[in-house]
Amino acid sequence: MREPLRALGPYDERLSPLDASFLYLERPSELLHVGAVSIVDGVVPFEPFSSMIGERLGTLRRYRQRPLRPLLDLTAPAWEEDLDFDPRRHVHRVAVPAPGGEPELGRVVDELFARRLDARQPLWEAYLIAGLAGERSAILTKVHHCMIDGVSGSQVLELMTDATAEPATPRRAADAAPVPTRSGGTARRLTRGVRKALSLASSPTRVLDGFRQAAGAAGLVVDVLRDPIQPMPFNGQLTGARRIVWTSFPLDDFLAMRGAAGCKVNDVVLAVITSALRHYLPPNTVAGYGTRLRALIPVSVRREEEHLALGNRVSCMFAHLPIGVADPVDRLRCVADEMRGLKERGQRLAFDAILSFNAMLPTPVGSLLARMSAGGSRPIVHTVCTNIPGSRERRYVLGRPVVDIHPIVPLAAGVGLGFAILSYGGKISIAVTADASLVPDAERVRDALCSAHRELRTRFDISTARPVQAAGGPILADLMSRDVVTVQAHDTLDRPWNVMRTRRIRHLPVVDAGGHLVGLITHRDLLAASQSSLSFRAEVDRVRVLGWARVADVMETHLSTASPEEPAAEAGRRMVHHKIGCLLVTDNVGQLVGIVTEEDFLRWATDRMASSGGTQSTAHALSSVP
Repeated sequence: MREPLRALGPYDERLSPLDASFLYLERPSELLHVGAVSIVDGVVPFEPFSSMIGERLGTLRRYRQRPLRPLLDLTAPAWEEDLDFDPRRHVHRVAVPAPGGEPELGRVVDELFARRLDARQPLWEAYLIAGLAGERSAILTKVHHCMIDGVSGSQVLELMTDATAEPATPRRAADAAPVPTRSGGTARRLTRGVRKALSLASSPTRVLDGFRQAAGAAGLVVDVLRDPIQPMPFNGQLTGARRIVWTSFPLDDFLAMRGAAGCKVNDVVLAVITSALRHYLPPNTVAGYGTRLRALIPVSVRREEEHLALGNRVSCMFAHLPIGVADPVDRLRCVADEMRGLKERGQRLAFDAILSFNAMLPTPVGSLLARMSAGGSRPIVHTVCTNIPGSRERRYVLGRPVVDIHPIVPLAAGVGLGFAILSYGGKISIAVTADASLVPDAERVRDALCSAHRELRTRFDISTARPVQAAGGPILADLMSRDVVTVQAHDTLDRPWNVMRTRRIRHLPVVDAGGHLVGLITHRDLLAASQSSLSFRAEVDRVRVLGWARVADVMETHLSTASPEEPAAEAGRRMVHHKIGCLLVTDNVGQLVGIVTEEDFLRWATDRMASSGGTQSTAHALSSVP
């Protein structure tokens, strides 16, 4: 179990400029909390559930604090302990009306998600939703965006659940910290705000240097800041009403389409969303906009040591989705080229620099800029697409399996339609958040997503998976390599380049400090990220350029994994199906235990043929492994 966050004084920990911006931007019709709907197979009793949530989330200091915004925003908002914190005020039970299907659940989620969080308390809620058909339950979580981003929210969901059907030992809340007092708070905040402004005023060189760095970085995103876009039908004045719909797809399909197209799973997801928008929008709108549908793509910059540190650790990219391209395969290639180009031009790094410069500004200036950026007459983006990698292994709530998780993204700044994507347990969920006045037919968007998935799947001729194991055949434990060379997400790309070159391998698993699998980087990823050998005469210069980017910037996080007991023939079939050169082998808690590659299959088949002593057994030796 990880240690709870360190106790801090009432005004020692302040919100970052990015976290604070979600407080500055919130309006009655634009509530900036994020959420998720988890579907549980089984009836969950409320009292044990309420106690479990209180015990586990109570270990997170942030979930026992509320943000305080000072007078006139003279300094950054600060986290204050809720002296009357009681988790029972945050956990509620509701029931869906009969017959308890997805439409009934959707209406309950719409109503609950549209309610504002109580600012007098820590800004989170959890609802146990009973009465679903098939003796199922649902859990709706709501957390203000100033507390978490998508990745930290996924980490909190894992904290709320178990890796096995046997519930974990209850976690004790962090009550040992001294309770802060409220005395002198306002005066202290005013004093610090004035000091910060005077300090920056007396150090113009520091501000000027930061401005120069941000201005240079902004050259990569000048089209976003200086080229306003024409609104789509789902852009405009938002209301408080929300409509949330979702649908899930087999991850296997997206892995196979990724392999066929030679791109990333995220590219395939964006292509499906692009196709859905093309089908949903009126034909004259599509013809008029071509490739000008601009999407905000959040990008996590969270490091491993920031696990459960909460807050927002994201940058962003602005992608043009090619809704004007008629062919779905060409559409996917355009999306992949667009995303690759944004990464090569360093757009994410540019916005990091801009956010860093914003952190140097006096708080009143930063809060004013945040409000101005959202108050223009035209939107900066048409939609938002946020992709969150969830747990690959099944999770449990009080012994009941969680079968689906659907993320929910908030709406703001004239964006009336947003998409949240989360992979979990062999599925990919795409959830749609829509403003009910701008998008009164959100079900059509969901149906368009399903049609887009079928269309692309058909074009790539993705067949349904077929089990092929013969009785008594080998399992992956018989073939896999256990001595696996790994890298970490924060490593720069020159490390995997050198490892692959010296060890003559093409695949490197990415793990955290505990050995848990977080991604995969391949030789193809490195070639795509590196400059051509024609650009550099010396190998050392080419490797030096790779040292400017991290493994996390190019690795694939949506992976096909296997267990050591999986039949080798089934694993081989998946490798052929997904057009991949390896399978990563993990245990039931996601820890990497081995890797199996094409070479392992070839070595096994060769040894089997040699030991069988003749060509007569060759066909039999290969029949178990594709």
